Amino acid sequence: AGSQKDVRLFGFSLAEGLSYEAGDALGVMPKNNPADVLSLLSHLNLSPETPVIVPTFGECSLAHALINYFEIGKSHPETLKFIAQKSTNRELDARLNGDKNEMKTWLYGRQLCDLVQEFPVSVAADEFLAQLKKLQPRLYSIASSPKAMDNQVQLCVSAVRYGLNGREHQGISSCYLADRAGQDDIPIYLQPNKHFKLPADQSLPVIMIGPGTGVAPFRGFLQERQALGSSGKNWLFFGEQQRACDYYFAEELEVIKEQGYLHKLSLAFSRDQAEKIYVQNRIAEEAAELWRWLNEGAQIYVCGDANRMAKDVDTALINVIAQQGAMSNEKAEAELRALADQKRYLRDVY
Repeated sequence: AGSQKDVRLFGFSLAEGLSYEAGDALGVMPKNNPADVLSLLSHLNLSPETPVIVPTFGECSLAHALINYFEIGKSHPETLKFIAQKSTNRELDARLNGDKNEMKTWLYGRQLCDLVQEFPVSVAADEFLAQLKKLQPRLYSIASSPKAMDNQVQLCVSAVRYGLNGREHQGISSCYLADRAGQDDIPIYLQPNKHFKLPADQSLPVIMIGPGTGVAPFRGFLQERQALGSSGKNWLFFGEQQRACDYYFAEELEVIKEQGYLHKLSLAFSRDQAEKIYVQNRIAEEAAELWRWLNEGAQIYVCGDANRMAKDVDTALINVIAQQGAMSNEKAEAELRALADQKRYLRDVY
């Protein structure tokens, strides 16, 4: 209650013989929202019951095809060009031929339904389907360790919801899981992530930086280290908006801390005070100790948003290395690159 976000923990039963390791990802095959499909077809003046043939799946209704097999959340360049050619509204043509960054900004968050609403087109069902990409599985960082979860894999997922053009929008996969998956048998597959693993030497310290749902793999790491009885120290940086309602896995983390497998926990809740505090601020505050851990051979892991958070964390770490190592920023950047080359600075960002 009170959170501005809708974050869920999902568990999937693993079929016999399906196995994973902490740090891996899980691919989930979603379905499109039937309400969005009907709205899209309404703007296209196409009947949901129109029979179509989908390669490898056979004949079905147009609505069934769009719900299960085709991408309608994102608009690919080919689809945009097709709509621009078919529409009598020339604005999309101008945007496609204009500044690429402006086009990218304008397109952000717009789904196919928004485009055919803004740029009406007249098209046959088969011709329309031919322009669409296949619906793709979504990859999520796994939030559990197989050593702690018996025949189960877990995900920590934030349901994406936002308003645009007077219409409520949903993330294709996150809201399928949150709102509509019910008792569906959901196709999943395991995606190994060989470059995001705990050190083989269990005595080495690890520093984990995972704000928001970026904490997911580090929950798995902590479960793993505890199950193995690893002697290496563990330090987690976690941040969100409000401690009272956005502190994911709070009880678990506190228990792991009490049991001696979470040696340091640095929290940053951006909206609990007038000044916004993020994980990069906590990194700066803990510069001296972080430097000591690095000199003890610590590996650093970062998971979460690639656009802003990961860059800010990069900058914060460079500043720590420069300050504590008494070196220039250029030399500190080279040191951070060297850590990455040595597989001691590992990122899972998206």
